[in-house]
Amino acid sequence: MGLTVGEIRDRAERFRAALVDEIYEVRAGRKSWPERAPLYESQTILSFDDTIPVIERELAAAEAEEERRLRRLRQWAAEHHVRAANASLDDEYAYWVSTSTMRVGEVDLPMRQAAALVEATDGRAERRLLDDARNELLEGVIPLQLDRLSRWREAAEELGYGRYREASERLAGINLEGLLHEARRLVVETEDAYRDHLSFQLRSRLDLGPDEAEGHDADWLGRMNWLDGSWEEGSLVRVVSRDLTDIGLPLRIAGRVTVEHETFPGPGMTACCAPIVVPDRISLLVTPTVTQPGCTALLSEIGKTLHWAYTDGHLPFEYRAVGDLSVVEAHGALFAGLARSRPWTRRVRGFGEEQLNEYLRLAGFVDLYELRRSVGQLQFDLELAGSERPEAMGPRWAELLHEATGLRFDSRAYLERLGQRFGVARRIRSRMLASQLQRELREKFDEDWYRNPRTGPFLGDWFAEGLRCSAVELAARLGQDRLNADALLTSIREGLA
Repeated sequence: MGLTVGEIRDRAERFRAALVDEIYEVRAGRKSWPERAPLYESQTILSFDDTIPVIERELAAAEAEEERRLRRLRQWAAEHHVRAANASLDDEYAYWVSTSTMRVGEVDLPMRQAAALVEATDGRAERRLLDDARNELLEGVIPLQLDRLSRWREAAEELGYGRYREASERLAGINLEGLLHEARRLVVETEDAYRDHLSFQLRSRLDLGPDEAEGHDADWLGRMNWLDGSWEEGSLVRVVSRDLTDIGLPLRIAGRVTVEHETFPGPGMTACCAPIVVPDRISLLVTPTVTQPGCTALLSEIGKTLHWAYTDGHLPFEYRAVGDLSVVEAHGALFAGLARSRPWTRRVRGFGEEQLNEYLRLAGFVDLYELRRSVGQLQFDLELAGSERPEAMGPRWAELLHEATGLRFDSRAYLERLGQRFGVARRIRSRMLASQLQRELREKFDEDWYRNPRTGPFLGDWFAEGLRCSAVELAARLGQDRLNADALLTSIREGLA
């Protein structure tokens, strides 16, 4: 006897929990690399050929809410097929990342630590040496990355949803070309301000002109290592937890959230949230970094934790754990944005006015740089998806990122972010939605909405929806006719002012 829709839902939820737990074990340092392939091999009953006919039969007679749920379940089954087909290659790449080392002088350094080492190195000559060693290592793994891309394309096209790009749009529920059009508007409308701030920051902090600067220089600027120690993750968790409790959104709601403090983090470990069983088993990992990016990342993970932990447990699986992940990332971006908020930063970090202004200007610039880089990456991802010669796309990647950021990039790194598979599209959408939500909170509950007791019930109801609604639908709830860059542009201009 074949599967029923109810059994598919139950097995899908249990499989998802096992997969998230496996990845969390790696991110928490208890395993060196994930082993996803054995998990997929243990659940061949969830193959596309076995699940889709069952779901399609139910869909033919379904209406209203049940039809919506079944379409979401079909989306999960299709994505499961693509991920299962690629699991062994994905594991191979994860193994490479975990075990590879790069030779710098007489020292071998772990690949997982390479990006952080580049960012943290003050001397530009030394930083370029590290960056070059890292890019040389990335060049060596390009054949494996191309194999992964080829298998993703094959698996996506097996779904019958069209070519790779069309299938990706169907799976993600995103109009990628429409998003790129709106994202390009962000680049055009910030062009003059960005170039002015780029020139100022490079000249004042690195004594460089924009025509001399490279991508690793912006990474170093974003690291803000002169702030190390002024913001510690441990104290940050206490501050944010206290504020959340005061507004009626305690972080450790009803025992659903486990906060793990890793005292001795391994290479590349950062704060992360793992929604293993939504909403009843959410893990938040806190690592003892004292860096600006580390603390901002923790704020983001706290926002995601709140989303998962306050999701209504009575919602069906499809609305609790499957859907538009731009929504979860938007809630992470909302809380990460506190690091660029004047009243929040003044209270938490205790800066004097001159230091506060200097910090906020740099933080605003770094945020805009990262957004513009994301737009360049999105355009590249779209071009790569349709390219017949992906092995020759490295120079095009460097060109697009240069156009977006004004900095030079090493083409050997062009496939480093391949595993995200249009994840950059979710990131851009999440920033648009987060800015719209932030505007709503400020209008309703003032600049210090994060401390206002009236914010708690509003956000509690908002998070309770889980993933039932897409980012576009939530934007409509906020009075927007579409998910656009308007509120994000306003936030950027405020940050640079």
